[in-house]
Amino acid sequence: MTQPNITHEIKRNLLGGLEVAHFMRVARERFGNTKGEALRSFLIPVLFLPLTIFTLYMYPNTELPEQAAGIMALLYCLRMVAVWVFFFGIVYWITAEVDRKTYFYKFVIASNWLSVPATVCFLPVLWMIASGAYSWAELYPFMMCLMFYTYAFTAFMASYVLRIPWELAGFIVFISMCVNNSTLDMYYWVGSLL
Repeated sequence: MTQPNITHEIKRNLLGGLEVAHFMRVARERFGNTKGEALRSFLIPVLFLPLTIFTLYMYPNTELPEQAAGIMALLYCLRMVAVWVFFFGIVYWITAEVDRKTYFYKFVIASNWLSVPATVCFLPVLWMIASGAYSWAELYPFMMCLMFYTYAFTAFMASYVLRIPWELAGFIVFISMCVNNSTLDMYYWVGSLL
């Protein structure tokens, strides 16, 4: 792929992610639907991985050993891969069952690009905690509101990109939440064994 095409792909997908965050239906036309673009879209959450790991270390957790920072970062990367495998595997199965498999790559691309607006939403929280202005406990209600907002625009994306009913889109978001929470519990469990 040539440089101008990659630039166009980035602009198109970034615009699509921002339109989804504003609940704009036109966003479904922004995302590509090819295997190559879907694979390239995994670079977006990977680019945000250092910020995610930094946030993880800022969160007070007495169960994890502090001296094993490198091992914990590696475990978190493995957790991220496990989330992708389980979540996208389940979504692939669902799309096959409801005859929407042709939109699966578009869903993968949109899901990965939604990490941009989701990260932008949480940056002020991270800054307020890092600066010491607020504690995790004080910002927890605000973070919950932001999480509900990100779940809402993810369900919106699933509904419009996969062309499925809202109920099924909400179920896909519920699956995402379950996979994230289960793998995070496993991460903490394995980390506590170190």
